Amino acid sequence: MTPRNALPAEPSSQVFVDSSGRRKRLVAFLGFVVALFATLYLTVVGASVVQAADAGLSTRATISATPSASASAD
Repeated sequence: MTPRNALPAEPSSQVFVDSSGRRKRLVAFLGFVVALFATLYLTVVGASVVQAADAGLSTRATISATPSASASAD
């Protein structure tokens, strides 16, 4: 007994065939462009992390005893 919703072993006709290979080349090219931009982005992020470590940036805020700015009422 076979289920009612069973698919046939082989389809009788193919829905879409790209025999020219145009779609494959397009997808490969787009993949290359995305990979190139990802590599560029990671390079910039890596360079900024390395430069921030060398710059001696502090993550803590400093509080001065004297006010550096004053508010005036008009």
